[in-house]
Amino acid sequence: MPMNYDDGEVSFEIVEEIGVLASYSTGWTKEINLVSWNNGPARYDIREWDPRHRRMSKGLTFEEKEMRILIDSLKKRRYGGARASKPEQGPPDDSSFVETEKTDEANETVEEETL
Repeated sequence: MPMNYDDGEVSFEIVEEIGVLASYSTGWTKEINLVSWNNGPARYDIREWDPRHRRMSKGLTFEEKEMRILIDSLKKRRYGGARASKPEQGPPDDSSFVETEKTDEANETVEEETL
């Protein structure tokens, strides 16, 4: 559900709520969303929001290419891949990436979609 706000200095529209990363006893949440700032193109945005999405903390915004590089970098780190300062041709398409993990009970294998 898009949410709009204009306080005279900054306007934003939460175009898509992707997920809540953390919740706090104050009611604030750390979220990843697609947000359009000042009527610009929507970008991935990670920051803390009050319960009504009217006030927010400082945060980080990423264009699509930057988000793909971030995801690729985290995957390389997690799976022990070589550290790369720059991607050669950009990150690969990860639409079919599946993580496999072992459970403690009866050594069953469980597949989970990630990022």
